[in-house]
Amino acid sequence: MAIGLYSRPERPERASAAIIRDSRRRRSLAIGDLIALLLAYGATEWLSPGDLFTGSGRLLALAVPVWLLLNKLAGLYDRDANLIHKSTLDEIPRLLNTSIITGFVLYVIAPNVSSGALPRSGLLGLIVGLALIAPLMRVLARGLTARRSDLERCLIVGSGPLADLLARKIVSDHGHGLVLVGVGDVDGPAIELLTEVRFFRIADPHDFARICRDEEVERVIIASSGLSVDGTIGLVEESRQLGLKVNVAPPLFEVIGHSVAIDQLGGTALLGLPSVRRTRSSLALKRSMDIIGAAGGLAVLSPFLLIVGLFVKLSSPGPVLFRSPRIGSHGGFQMLKFRTMIDGAEALKETLDHLNEATGPMFKIAEDPRITRWGRLLRRTSVDELPQLWNVLSGEMSLVGPRPLVPEEDGYIIGRHRARLDLTPGLTGPWQVLGRTSVPFEEMVMLDYLYVTEWSLWNDMKLLLRTLPVVLYRRGL
Repeated sequence: MAIGLYSRPERPERASAAIIRDSRRRRSLAIGDLIALLLAYGATEWLSPGDLFTGSGRLLALAVPVWLLLNKLAGLYDRDANLIHKSTLDEIPRLLNTSIITGFVLYVIAPNVSSGALPRSGLLGLIVGLALIAPLMRVLARGLTARRSDLERCLIVGSGPLADLLARKIVSDHGHGLVLVGVGDVDGPAIELLTEVRFFRIADPHDFARICRDEEVERVIIASSGLSVDGTIGLVEESRQLGLKVNVAPPLFEVIGHSVAIDQLGGTALLGLPSVRRTRSSLALKRSMDIIGAAGGLAVLSPFLLIVGLFVKLSSPGPVLFRSPRIGSHGGFQMLKFRTMIDGAEALKETLDHLNEATGPMFKIAEDPRITRWGRLLRRTSVDELPQLWNVLSGEMSLVGPRPLVPEEDGYIIGRHRARLDLTPGLTGPWQVLGRTSVPFEEMVMLDYLYVTEWSLWNDMKLLLRTLPVVLYRRGL
């Protein structure tokens, strides 16, 4: 079916509400950046009196427009309107650049507007302060804006596995800021796995415009592998005429990760996929981070680990540590965890198979009767995973990496997805950050495959930082 433009349609009322919400979000981010500048400026002066001169109000007055203008030019206020995943971590490289440029601009103009040159210590303090405080203020600004805003009403246009995958993600987690109003079928049988989702038949542009107006749609996600190029272009243009935000899910989503770049050849847009860049120096640096992190963690947490081990021993008979056979990049190994189940729990697995809530070869029961009372607390807080720091120190695991699978699960992985074993399995990784048991086995394998194929040290750092709120708020446990 081809969908094309017929006339300029009437915009849904929610489209205007979306414009107001986006303006509010931009203002909140700008206010957050302004507060960050004031705090960094004040902290530098407080820690090193005189470094920014006494009475340097004129310099601060110039710093405000320079800082905000640079962030505007870097796209740090406008990107949220187009994106679903509004990550402050992804902005850190650009915030670091604008912080450095702001500092050096002030360094150059300081002699002309104040009583003397800006000392180097003041310059360094201001840059570091901006780089550290600005992301925190942006997280706060986004959180406050999200609390004051309604969820964005979203329509998926398409059918098949890709539309089904995206619908499941929206329905299962409103943390994306979306509420799914339905799925519009344009090129085949509608998806049937989500009974709570409404389905619409889109036969022509009039149907599409009517549905968007009636359902007060604000964002359209085109996720159809069978839709023609002309049909996709027609949907995009129709959505724009309606004032809606548009996302297009690429048909090669299984090999396109987060590190894709928009390239061009003679004005024609291309997707630039990252090549495998696992140089020996990068892997050596990753291993160094593992050793430092694991050794430091064990040294700092050793008294706490001894106390936890004592409670495990006293709470139920059996060993303190549970040794789980796993498959890694160098073959099999024994992954260590604090025992959270009764002794001999593995022998009872077959009798509880009818309670399994996971898909594929994975075995998960939300209210597993084998878990001890103390073990349930350890699992909710992820404290049971801390002995794996010894696996990291010994080189069997990494701080960040693909999920370490038991042999039964590993046996289900074939073809290109075996590449997930090219990197050492991790204490945390994309599966742990994005939902754990809520992520089906097939999607977990795909996430690990994408992690390995587009691996970088910066991605590892982001996953480590994203693990902390997952543990604190007990998401996906």
